[in-house]
Parts: sequence; C-alpha cells; structure tokens
Amino acid sequence: MRHKHLLVLVVALLLTVGFLLSPGSAQAQSARAAQWVVSITYQNIGTSATLVNVQFYPEGSSTAVSYNPLGSGQLQANAGASFFIGSVQGLASGFRGNAVMGSSSPLGATAVQFSQQAGFKMRLLSNGFSTSQVSDQYLVATTLLNRFSRTTVFSIQNTTNNSIDATVRFYDSSNGALAATKTHTIPANSSKYIEMDDPNDTGLPAGTTTFDGSAIVTAVRTGSSDPAQVVASANELYTNRPVALAFEGLPLSNASNTVYMATALCQRFGLDTFYAVQNASLTNPATITVQYRNTDGSNKATDGPYQIGPGQKRAITTCSPSDGTNMSSFTGSAVIQSTGAPIVAIGKAQNSINAGTAATQDVFTGFLGERDGASKLALPFVRWASDANFNAASNVGGKQRTFIAIQNLGATAATVVAEYYDKNGNKVGEQTLNIPAFSKGNTDANSAGALGKNGMNPGEFGYYTDGSFGGSVTVRAAASNPTAKFIAIARVQHPGAGEDYNAIPVP
Repeated sequence: MRHKHLLVLVVALLLTVGFLLSPGSAQAQSARAAQWVVSITYQNIGTSATLVNVQFYPEGSSTAVSYNPLGSGQLQANAGASFFIGSVQGLASGFRGNAVMGSSSPLGATAVQFSQQAGFKMRLLSNGFSTSQVSDQYLVATTLLNRFSRTTVFSIQNTTNNSIDATVRFYDSSNGALAATKTHTIPANSSKYIEMDDPNDTGLPAGTTTFDGSAIVTAVRTGSSDPAQVVASANELYTNRPVALAFEGLPLSNASNTVYMATALCQRFGLDTFYAVQNASLTNPATITVQYRNTDGSNKATDGPYQIGPGQKRAITTCSPSDGTNMSSFTGSAVIQSTGAPIVAIGKAQNSINAGTAATQDVFTGFLGERDGASKLALPFVRWASDANFNAASNVGGKQRTFIAIQNLGATAATVVAEYYDKNGNKVGEQTLNIPAFSKGNTDANSAGALGKNGMNPGEFGYYTDGSFGGSVTVRAAASNPTAKFIAIARVQHPGAGEDYNAIPVP
C-alpha cells in the first residue's frame, strides 16, 4: 500500500488557454484577469525508487480524478520529474482545485504556474506541503485588495476525509483591527479559493475597495468543535501588469520568536527586498526587531522595535532601517526576532525603486522566512539555459536559470555541498561552499560543472536533447560538520522576470 507522504496544494489551476494580445498591449495586461496553467515538478528525496500517484479534487468537490504521471514506471532516488496539468485526462478546461500526491518514498514538489497569454514572462513558484505541515490554524502573512496595484487570491485545502468549517479572520495592517470574519464549509479533501476582490469570500464590509492586511485561518470538523487540519497557499497578482508571485501559507507550528530570511537586498542586483511580518497569535501582541547581516556574517543594521497586534502584519523595507544605516548596494540576510507572541514572515524581492534595471523590471518574488534550518535540503525545480537560449529575443517566459542562496544559521562557519542530479537521479555536478557564521553562499549549475551531462543540451542543465525536462539539487552539510543547519531559496530567473521558492527539508 502506498503512503501519502506529501500533500501538494496547487493554486489557480486554470487550464483554459487565454486569448492573445499584441506585444504593444502586453504591459496593460492584468495578472489578476489572466488565465493560468500549471506544471508540477517533483523530486524523490528518499533513498529508494517509488511509484507516484496524484489525486486531483475540483474546488468544492470530494470526487477525485486519479493520475499516474510516470505510468507504470518509478521515480529513482534523487531523480526529478514534472508533468503538465493540461495533459491530465479527466480534468475539464477551466479546472480549479487542489491535488494530493502519494508515494512510498518521501517527495518534494514545486508547483510552477504560468500564463500562455502574450506578454507574460512570469513563472510563479510554490511548494507542496508534507503531512507534518497540516494544522488547524494557518497563517497568510499578507493579503491585498487593490493595494499597490495588486490583489491576492489564496486557497485553503481540507486535508481530512471529513467536511470542515474554515473560519478566515482578516486583520488591517494599519491599526491591527479585525476587519472581517468569514466561515466557509469545505468538503473532504477539497479546497476553497478566497478572492480578495469578492466580498462573498472575505466578508469585508460592503463598499470596501482597498485592503492591506493579513489573514488567519482556523478550522474545525463541520458540526463540532474538533480541530481539523488544513494547508493554505497564495498568489499576489498585479491588476495592471502581467506580473505576479506565489507563496505558501504557514502553519502555527512554524511560528517562532526568531525567523531567518535568506535574502536581504537594497539596490543590489537591481533589486530591493521587503518583508511582511505577521503576529501569529489571536490574542497577544508581539514586538519585533530586524537584524541585517553582511555576507561575511557581520552586523549591518538594525530595524525596530515595532509592536504588532494579534493577527496583524508589519511591512519592513530593507532599504530603510530605523537606525538610519545607509543600505545602498547591500546584499546579505536578515534575522527577525520577536518578544511576546511568535511571528511568521514572507519575503519579497522586486525591481529596485532607485536602482532597477531592464533585466529585473518584472522580477517579483515571494519566499518564506524560516524558524529553523536543516542539515539536508532538496530543490526539485532547477534549470540552467545556455547563453544563446537564455539571451534570445524569443525567450519570453521560456528557458530559465536558477540561482540558489544558502544561509548558514550557525554561530560557526559551515561547509555545505550542493549536488546536482539529472532526471534519472544521477549526480552530474557538485559544488562545495564554505559559509561563514550567520552568512550566506551561492551556487548554480554552471558553477557546479553540471551542464551538458547525460543527454542534456550543450551548456544547459535540466533541458535535454530529446525535448524532455528534469533537474534537481540536494544541499547537505559536509562530513566535517554533519549537524550544521542552514536554509536556502532558489531564484528562477528569465530575462527581465523571476520568482523564488524555498528549499525543502529532507527527513
């Protein structure tokens, strides 16, 4: 019998192919109004080969569509593979819902969302959830309605075999007030999408045209007070540009009084970073400070303290810490600490306000703050395009390059090894990094010598001469420091656009 080692929540499974617009009108397009499709990239992070099964559930339905992406084949240890939702028989055009992946070996999975409409470069990236991440309380650190020209859509997945009632509480970021409460009944194994511009979903007062805040989801079994487990994931979509990002919600168990952010930027690489820090408590306040660190681990600046009410979020801008430090050209990491209630945090990187470039004009990323690290991490979706293909004028949202940032959480230097695997689980490259205490290092397939191996196109990783795809990375502590702890995020970039996702801890 196969065990369901991984629950995968896929946001915005909109399979209808959109209409085409002329290139001149692309900038006027709306990511909120676009039609999105999805592929799922997954990696066997166990030690033995496994069969893989996927159950798709339409929103509001407990009737599944079953799919075996490998047919009767198996996924080898360390191997990465992917499938396109549009190829799944039994899913109607316009399907929106969620999925559960099952296997006999642990899996890591990353959902890749994209629009086939002209002018869209973005690949929205978010991870699936392991069974250890289900919770009766889930946190969505930022929710927007027509704010900063962006609107949020997030989904709540019922991970139980029973109907549940999921209550969503929205908190205003400006004053911490509880702005709305809305309860939704979700059938077994199914999901509910919360569209911030639909008052029937949010319960926000009639006439509300803008909102900037956060949300806390609590769930009980329908007809009882018994806690019920859910997961949640979100998209933040521009209403006037073909740009968006994705990020996962966080269970209450991920809340902590110390949260690590693997990337902090100000006017560096054409990007700035921003953090949404949410108080995870329904009742108690939190007081936070942000400590920025240089790449050598030394202190750069301190921001705060700031008090955050129950459920509320605080927006943090890397370029303007309260201690007045000049952050121009800064690259490093950050640690957010709280006294009082525990917190969670979402990071965003986007084109710099004062030092943006054409190459980063549509970079818009979402990544998670982490409460602790691991000695081994997996990244299921890693690609590297050749210079010719990456820089080609026709490469609009096509071939990509992945850059991985690894943050050492320890008080001593650590040696980590990034191992690159082909689609069959064969190691084709490796890079060893010596990372100072509290600092970060970087790796990519080119630096690891992993290009053009085992049927891959010359100068590429994860792209093959037969037209197939598949490439993944494992990051592990070296034998000299086997218990070293670290976190990592992957930035997957196209010319002019890019998105992030967090590495997945390997059990």
